[in-house]
Amino acid sequence: MLESDFKSVLAEINRAAQLLRKGQRSDALLIYHGVKERAERSAPVQFALGQLCEQIGDVDQAITHYVIAAEEEPDMPVFQSALGVAYLNSGDRELALETLEHALALNPEMLEVQHGLGVYHMRRADYEEAIGYLERACELNRSDAAVRTNLATTLAQLNRHDEALTQARKAVRLNESDPGANLALCSTLSQLGQMDEAVQHLEKTVRKHKDFGLAYDLLARIKKFSSADAAFIKGAEKVLDRGMPAKHRYCLHFALGKMHDDCGEYDKAFEHYQQGNLLQRIDYDIDEVEALFKRVKKAFNSSSLKTFAALGHQSAQPVFIVGMPRSGTTLMEQIIASHPQGAGAGELPEMPFIAKELLPAEERRRIAAHARSQLTAERIDTHAKNYLKILQQGRSDAERIVDKLPTNFHFIGLITSLFPNATIIHAIRHPLDISLSCYFQTFANLPWSCDLKSIVRFYSLYRESMEYWRQVLPEGKIVDVHYEQLVEDPEHHARRMLDACNLEWDETVLEFFRKKSIVKTASLAQTRQPIYKSSKARWMNYASHIGELTDGMSEYLQGDAELLAEHGITLPAPSALSKFKRMLK
Repeated sequence: MLESDFKSVLAEINRAAQLLRKGQRSDALLIYHGVKERAERSAPVQFALGQLCEQIGDVDQAITHYVIAAEEEPDMPVFQSALGVAYLNSGDRELALETLEHALALNPEMLEVQHGLGVYHMRRADYEEAIGYLERACELNRSDAAVRTNLATTLAQLNRHDEALTQARKAVRLNESDPGANLALCSTLSQLGQMDEAVQHLEKTVRKHKDFGLAYDLLARIKKFSSADAAFIKGAEKVLDRGMPAKHRYCLHFALGKMHDDCGEYDKAFEHYQQGNLLQRIDYDIDEVEALFKRVKKAFNSSSLKTFAALGHQSAQPVFIVGMPRSGTTLMEQIIASHPQGAGAGELPEMPFIAKELLPAEERRRIAAHARSQLTAERIDTHAKNYLKILQQGRSDAERIVDKLPTNFHFIGLITSLFPNATIIHAIRHPLDISLSCYFQTFANLPWSCDLKSIVRFYSLYRESMEYWRQVLPEGKIVDVHYEQLVEDPEHHARRMLDACNLEWDETVLEFFRKKSIVKTASLAQTRQPIYKSSKARWMNYASHIGELTDGMSEYLQGDAELLAEHGITLPAPSALSKFKRMLK
């Protein structure tokens, strides 16, 4: 490539990146496709195209460009490091580690390599391993806000809250517009009970950076708005008229939805939530979730479960709280974690990764035989010990440690195979309240939550899955806890959960909001509040907007038919329900 062409291509890539920052994604994509067509196998150009694709949000295409760059100049650690992180973002942990370790061998003193390996171990929730890489990355460049943000998050996960706060403050000072730094600071402040400072920080941030949509979203999560904030809300709505990246725009819509909801302006709230979900929506094939359910059923039937359980690790330390997202899993975790012999690990990614290895999509026709070949006594022991290593970080003295990843409901068979003595608590909440709560959150990794029809299908699969586990597992293995009942009678249901965990009653569990805790989910503010009832029957406020939900979930709402009718909702007849389900599929 001639030097003039090389400079011209890089200039166009930079222009596309600038357009993305202004929210002009379509124009940026036009430039990208034009440059891609005439770009040669120049490593720097392919690297720049990969970075652009990551900014666009297309990690698979980014990998394509990074692979070319790494092939053209295999001894350049910066290309290997970028490729490794891209593999990690795509969910391919094996290739990510292999590529990052290759980059480390090329240049162990390179910031991007140390940081990349730190992020790799963070994603595995292996925080003790991550901290060494992140501290080394900080030594290599003390002014990198992203490194300090990840270091702060890792320290917090290891219950080193004061150190985490120091690093988070430094990260924000280095880059006050960085979403991750602001999230780390506000999360750490909330864990320390300093909610007022968290709110003040975010209010200051949005005054200074009016188009920083994620700051509005964080603020809305931790502050209760009222009519006294009318001027602030009106000002935030005016920001929507400005050019801004799509991510910040949809975050602002979700924030405004929450603000109007707090103020009792439910039609306005729903309109903002709807706009936010339209902007956040990506192509998503929910058939893949259905295919996973079918593979799981074939691999874990009543016979194979008995065989696997006989080989399982005998530890009773793990406690799994499963269910739909937004079903009360955080509240339940906090209650158990506040027991003197309890601890909470948050939402660990390890069980889905183990399942991905054991239940690959390409083996769907012979998945039962594949699972039997993989789940030998030796492999079960290895997986169980690796999981316990992740679970126990900073918490090894606890008798019971909670993993509250809700969607582990897919993998209850795997859980009972690895840990036959584990406690499994099923968080149950009203289907309409769950669905709306999912629809009202900016989830980064739950694409089905952006569309009401997809929510209906996912919820139906969840119900089918839980019913299946009840059929194939011993009675009483799964302990049901209803969110609505828990908030009405906290002590009774807290006692039930502690009994299930074989822990003696301790009154301090009802004061979980006084304990420093790690919460990285949408329930951030809940860590510092007593149990409240305002989320019960929330669907009534949105009765005029939930026709798709009530039609699709009719079979689960029959007990509420009279109450729904009082709010102008008539459930479809069974024949109409069957037709609706066929339309969804």
